[in-house]
Amino acid sequence: MKGNGVERVAARLRHRGRRMTVQRRAVLEALAALGCARDAETIHARARAAYPKLGLVTVYRTLEAFVADGVAHPVFFGDGRVRYDLSEDGGHHHHLVCLSCGRIARVDECHLPPSRRLGRPQGFTVTAHRLELFGYCPRCAPKA
Repeated sequence: MKGNGVERVAARLRHRGRRMTVQRRAVLEALAALGCARDAETIHARARAAYPKLGLVTVYRTLEAFVADGVAHPVFFGDGRVRYDLSEDGGHHHHLVCLSCGRIARVDECHLPPSRRLGRPQGFTVTAHRLELFGYCPRCAPKA
């Protein structure tokens, strides 16, 4: 996501009543520049280039606010670390995760059926879904 995408997300946040502080802008720009599924420590390191006084706690709080406002999503790969994806338009995507090197690739297509119907027999109201596919990237597949 480049400059216009960052501005669209910033406008969505302002529309929800969030002030666009220097710290929030630094986290937003770092998250956009880093791309898919990055952890708070990586986002913090990148954001400090724009705002050197930025603390890690502020990054965590900002990411939580972004998730609450629907402009970011937490991503879990089962390794105990939470990663975050920025959502410019409120949409979602999925991931391919290499079991050997940890490489993460984004999958934009979603082949799951409309999820609202899936939970009805059990009385669930499904509002979202996540899909992470695990395997081996082209570099690691020959070794696996």
